[in-house]
Amino acid sequence: AAGEDPSSAAPGERALDQATLASLMRAWVHPRFKQTYDRWYNASGWIPRAFVNYFAGPTGGRIANMTEELVKSVHEFSSEPIVVVHFGFAAPADWNPRRYPRLILLQAAPIPSSAGRSFNFNKFRAMLLSRALVGVELDSDQFVAPDVDRVFARTQAEVTEDYPMPILPAHFMDWGPTHRGPGGVGAELWKRYCPEMQEGHCRWQTQRWGHAHPTWTFWATPFIGRWLRRNFRDETLPASEGKAELRIVYVTEDEDLLNVGTWEEGGTKQWCKFDLPHPEIFDVFLEEERQGAEAGARLRCDKGLCGDIVPDKRYHPN
Repeated sequence: AAGEDPSSAAPGERALDQATLASLMRAWVHPRFKQTYDRWYNASGWIPRAFVNYFAGPTGGRIANMTEELVKSVHEFSSEPIVVVHFGFAAPADWNPRRYPRLILLQAAPIPSSAGRSFNFNKFRAMLLSRALVGVELDSDQFVAPDVDRVFARTQAEVTEDYPMPILPAHFMDWGPTHRGPGGVGAELWKRYCPEMQEGHCRWQTQRWGHAHPTWTFWATPFIGRWLRRNFRDETLPASEGKAELRIVYVTEDEDLLNVGTWEEGGTKQWCKFDLPHPEIFDVFLEEERQGAEAGARLRCDKGLCGDIVPDKRYHPN
């Protein structure tokens, strides 16, 4: 439950020790960006609004270059800052406030390889360490477009004291217990939320599978910390109300954990798919415009990921 005492959940054999847990919650400002940090963060150490990204990789490498393109797009199409949490060793030498005046670069230690956890759980860490009152998480393979700043106001209106959890955009894939992902066919998480292990019979799944591009406010930070803790301490959700127990260390990726947390706590809010996954998807909409389709007509798709743009009769029947 949301108000539980953390000490009431017993750690499992793959739990990270207390010293490691504490070290993973430390971050520091890269010296080149100290003045930028002071300009955007308040006296309490919080930033009012920010895009948040996480990455690691060598200077000039593919991931660093992709992340820089993301940073460029924020400076081109947004008026808000972007906090990048670097979980590597040497940050790109040519990133500086002169080139990117709204970039704040934080450094944090990587998750130890001995922990046996996915690198992508650094997403949860970045969301916490950035201390954004209103945050929009962006992966390094994304970029933003004009009017993206509207997402902040909508997030602030929806993630509140009465709904204190992140909101994910609907995934273009409607994952279920018989699909290849997440975790493969019959992954452990489905045994809790889809006891019959059949598509369309997931009575404990409260909404469609969400894409791991969350937006949140400070009201959701306990949720973020709680579910990261459950994985890092190898906690187990007990069997109850017909649901099988679930050992959270078996929820192996960030996206899986965000969905499990949302379903477990009864989440029902989800963004429309505003974060299209590949530029070729835009061709579908451009082609519709060229064809002069009537208002309300179903999209006609003849190339790209056509099979993924379909109605959802279970969770979005209208």
